[in-house]
Amino acid sequence: MFIQTVTMKIVYFALFLLLVFYGNAQNIDNVKFRIHYAAKFKTWEDSKSIRQDEKILEIGTNSSKFYSLWETKIRETKDSVIARGGTSSDVMNAVEKLPYPHSYQYYAVYKNYPQKGTLTYTDKVFKEFIYEEAMERPMWKIIPQQDAQIAGYACQKAETTYRGRTWNVWYTTDIPISDGPWKLYGLPGLILKAVDAKDDFWFECIEIENIEKEPMCIPKYNYLKCTAEKLKQMHIKMGKDPYGFFRQWGIESGQGYGADGKPLVYKERKAVLLEY
Repeated sequence: MFIQTVTMKIVYFALFLLLVFYGNAQNIDNVKFRIHYAAKFKTWEDSKSIRQDEKILEIGTNSSKFYSLWETKIRETKDSVIARGGTSSDVMNAVEKLPYPHSYQYYAVYKNYPQKGTLTYTDKVFKEFIYEEAMERPMWKIIPQQDAQIAGYACQKAETTYRGRTWNVWYTTDIPISDGPWKLYGLPGLILKAVDAKDDFWFECIEIENIEKEPMCIPKYNYLKCTAEKLKQMHIKMGKDPYGFFRQWGIESGQGYGADGKPLVYKERKAVLLEY
């Protein structure tokens, strides 16, 4: 008979208590274009499977926002159920009815926010974190005679080594907006495809929408301020020693046991990060 571990019960309960509301989201700009990207990525260095997501790049008058469509819709649903007084069971039932699978990618990138030249990054590693940094333009090399058709647009290839990864991208000057997925930008057109040289991360445009009079928002979570380095170390710690990670936040998970009655041994995992 399967034995539910104390560890997972405590973790799920703690995560449930930390859900917050989208109701007080702050409008930061007006969306003009919404670009949908099919995304593939590795979570752990020894992963044999590739996870998927649908990412959204919202481009406004002054700022842009890049985030996971799937996780955003799931969290909006959770927040809505909780706001109505729903139980944890109500939340689970509502989420199960959604057409969006979990990607467990919670990061969002806000370029030129809160002011021009500043990048704001948010993520969730058990709790909500936020940091700001100066935008760093990648040094691009245009690859001649390497063109392609992506989402119906003629694209030119470029490459860069940026934040510890080599990226190959395809951009279109038919959309003269210097932006793209994640922190990538700085070309004379919109980046419609980006693949890192190790094939750990892959983004490709599947749809472009013209938007009228729709606000671009940042959720008003109880963010904890950090730095890019501190956030990176938290992701590493979470993979390497999850029990120790939760203990540092005051969550004592205790020893878990399997169906055979023996203590569970957690295999150390090395997180695959977007930047190093």
